[in-house]
Amino acid sequence: MKKTLILSAVLTLIFYQNGFNASATELPEQQGFITTFVEKTKEVDPNMASVTFTKENTAKTVQTASDENKTAVAKINEELAKLKNSGKKFETETGSYQVRPNYSYKNGKRNLIDYTVINSVVVKTSDIDTLGKIIDVSLSAGADRVNGLNFTYESTEKNNICNDLIWLATHETREIAKVAANAAGHELKRLRFMSTSCVQQGNNPIVMRNYAMKSAALSDEAQNTETSVTPHKIKIKASINAEYYVK
Repeated sequence: MKKTLILSAVLTLIFYQNGFNASATELPEQQGFITTFVEKTKEVDPNMASVTFTKENTAKTVQTASDENKTAVAKINEELAKLKNSGKKFETETGSYQVRPNYSYKNGKRNLIDYTVINSVVVKTSDIDTLGKIIDVSLSAGADRVNGLNFTYESTEKNNICNDLIWLATHETREIAKVAANAAGHELKRLRFMSTSCVQQGNNPIVMRNYAMKSAALSDEAQNTETSVTPHKIKIKASINAEYYVK
């Protein structure tokens, strides 16, 4: 009889302790969440452009080809420097430099003929209106071809379009989430997750006239006509993906 009473007291204490722990710990209130996605876009005129020229020189030795190329590129850069406008950005840099051995094949044997040095010059400028002249001057100074022409938009501290679009998109995501939560009979709470992005879409096609090396094969009229370059608009797109808790 005494053993039974002791066992009963122990079991009662265990049950009491378990009941106390369960009542003292509050389970977190279950929350749902709403996901929203907003895109904001704006079209702007490009304010930066880059154009790439290539100069090739071929000679019997690497040294000769390299020296001739160096002289030719220096002449191109010298002529380009005359187009600099103090109020505009204008930079030239080396885009790539290659040395290529040239071979002939006869009776299954490979014979070295000469070497070709290929040097590309990249011009970056904010003076969009002078692009046609830049192309013409480079080709006239000895560049063999134009490899690429790209347009971009560079934001400034006072005019940062990405920041403006992200702010608008972020504000709209919360407004959309608030409306949806209220319609569902809930209250919008704090932010759960957010991701942002801002990109420029496309170096759009450009319209160019006489976009080729102006050689003696071209007519006098073509020789004297400045290359025309017409950039298209740049589209800047910001997107926000956000999740908000609701209660």
